[in-house]
Amino acid sequence: MTKYFLLITILFISCNNNFSEDDKINNLINKMSIEEKIGQMTQLTLGFLSSNDNQHDGLVKNIDTLKLIKAVQDYKVGSIFNSAGSAYSAEKWHGIINYIQLLTKENENKIPVLYGIDAIHGATYTKNSTLFPHNIGLAATRNIELIKSTAKATAREVRSSGIRWNFDPVLDVGREPLWPRFPETFGEDPYLVSTMGAAIVSSYESDGLKSKSSVASCIKHFTGYSVPKNGKDRTEAYISDVELWEYHILPFKKAIDSGASSIMINSGSVNGIPIHGSNYFLTEVLRNKLGFKGLIVTDWQDIIRLHTRHKIAETPKEAVRIAINAGIDMSMVPNEYSFYDLLLELVNEGKVTEDRINESVRKILKLKSNLGLFENPLVENLDSLKIDTNLHREIALNSARESITLLKNQNNILPISKDENILVIGPGSNSVASLCGSWSFTWQGNNENEYPKSYKTIIDALKNKSNNVISYTKKGFDNDINYKFHLKDKIDKIILCLGENAYAESPGVIDDLTLDINQILLAEKAIASNVPVILVLTQGRPRIINSIVDDIDGIILAYQPGSQGANAIADVLFGDYNPSGTLPFTYPRHTGDIMHYDYKFSSTIQQRKPSKITYNGYNPQWPFGFGLSYTNFHLDSIELSTKEITDGDSLIVFASVSNTGSIDGSKNIDLFISDEYASISPANKKLKSFTKVNLESGESTKISFLLTSEDFTYINDSGERILEKGTFIIEILNKKIKINLI
Repeated sequence: MTKYFLLITILFISCNNNFSEDDKINNLINKMSIEEKIGQMTQLTLGFLSSNDNQHDGLVKNIDTLKLIKAVQDYKVGSIFNSAGSAYSAEKWHGIINYIQLLTKENENKIPVLYGIDAIHGATYTKNSTLFPHNIGLAATRNIELIKSTAKATAREVRSSGIRWNFDPVLDVGREPLWPRFPETFGEDPYLVSTMGAAIVSSYESDGLKSKSSVASCIKHFTGYSVPKNGKDRTEAYISDVELWEYHILPFKKAIDSGASSIMINSGSVNGIPIHGSNYFLTEVLRNKLGFKGLIVTDWQDIIRLHTRHKIAETPKEAVRIAINAGIDMSMVPNEYSFYDLLLELVNEGKVTEDRINESVRKILKLKSNLGLFENPLVENLDSLKIDTNLHREIALNSARESITLLKNQNNILPISKDENILVIGPGSNSVASLCGSWSFTWQGNNENEYPKSYKTIIDALKNKSNNVISYTKKGFDNDINYKFHLKDKIDKIILCLGENAYAESPGVIDDLTLDINQILLAEKAIASNVPVILVLTQGRPRIINSIVDDIDGIILAYQPGSQGANAIADVLFGDYNPSGTLPFTYPRHTGDIMHYDYKFSSTIQQRKPSKITYNGYNPQWPFGFGLSYTNFHLDSIELSTKEITDGDSLIVFASVSNTGSIDGSKNIDLFISDEYASISPANKKLKSFTKVNLESGESTKISFLLTSEDFTYINDSGERILEKGTFIIEILNKKIKINLI
């Protein structure tokens, strides 16, 4: 009987433990003072807790232990993020984080700090880490498994650094190329953004947040951030309800369904409404319609900016009241304690209820619990640091290779023979920063001295493959000599490396997409030499080059390809790798003519009859999905499993593809659907699926796409999917076939 009673007791305790996580959190909340609760909602940057207030100079700063003690023990802040200027070694990160967590153990409730970081394309604030291509380049690969590999590698390196919360992925849809955060997006198509974003979230979190190979994701920036009316960062956007739901909210819905733990909010406003002060967006849409149950955090200083920038709050205290009552859980303050002080006043005045505070604190503590911080707040006992491993370098190389997009190859000027004499010129030729872009060991990423010696420039990589490479450029992007042109030796071809230096956020604001005039002048001098010119573009957004395109023999777009980018570029130029990247955006011909591939039919009308007024319709430099190869591919046929479908049905699209060229290669294949007529003016076409085929010379294969009736819907102004009967067109590699929805 005693044994029986003991067994029942053990089973009861076991079952109780399985269901007690929420109870433990509620019990902890009941023990916490209102001051400690508000501290949990406060997030500070490590730079504020350092010896130097100038946080953005890219210089390493010492941590001020007295400031840190004040933050952790006096204010009991819930989260700290960022580095204090530039990247640290993994070992230094361990020391910082362990010290912070040891300080929390001296507090009454011993609540650990949740440390966060912007690891946007690799462990970007850990020295000697692997940096992958920025998202805009990853989107050009159309390779979901490869994207998952980059995310897994990022998670391993971030977790190896002792950090468990990553402010990634970016799910803003890149439809305004002036916007300086365009490189962080997956391009202009919501399906592409949704698919890749969901893959990253799943890769970060699918092993469970307590796993040493996982991090908590933070999808951002909800919503409409990426299409500011003036193209400048953190400014206002004006978006119709239809476009808002179909383009900008959709990727967040997919990521939430994939298990995203947290979300960061748009720093700007949509239709005059700052998102971080909107009960409609944060509660009605995000919580109620999208079903998000995780942590909502602001971006940098965004609550106080309801007063200073958006002007919807007459005082800082009113800004705090608006944001918290709208649904914000944590404020990235991040440089002082006014949020804490003002929120405490608001609670004492009854303008924010303690129940509302408890809602946010519960979500913060829940994330900490899911990450295992209560069980083990210190840096985990890692068998070995997984920083820049051979596997990660291989993933970085493959992702950079697959991203590179061949835009022009006149008379098969590419690939280049290693026996030819090559002159390499241009500001991008001897710069690691232009290859890696923003969030690369510093916020801006433009400090060449911060990069590991193992990172190669384009010149380094080319010289490693050929003894016939000549260059006189100096290290760095902005060195004056890099804009000079000298032709002294016998040269067979010129490799001209142009594009952009690294930039992030507001410092990357430009007023014109046209490539810098000094670079255009350098290109014109190279063209005038009558030596064949091959243009290599390392840039995060499409810079206008229409004045030189016709006179350039070959053009490759490498985006911002990361730490293995130079090697990947050299592989493509010399033919050791056959390029397969396809544009994730429409590359405009003119800076004032930004039209996306999914335009409305009226945008193609070229003449206003009976007048003689005409204009160009869709006339980009290169369309969305464009990308050449060193071989040729042919779509032999398209077949459908059925000619008619109805609501709830699915169909299979079969396509036969052949490599008709003389060398092996890969081809990204996009599938589009067009609706001939709809109650809301239909798009020209919409991307609904994609895949990649690898074919040897002369080889053919049959591929298939599974489509459901949902793929034939559109989203209305309330976010509802609408399915209408009619004729639809399925398009693959410019071939079309019709299907009827009955």
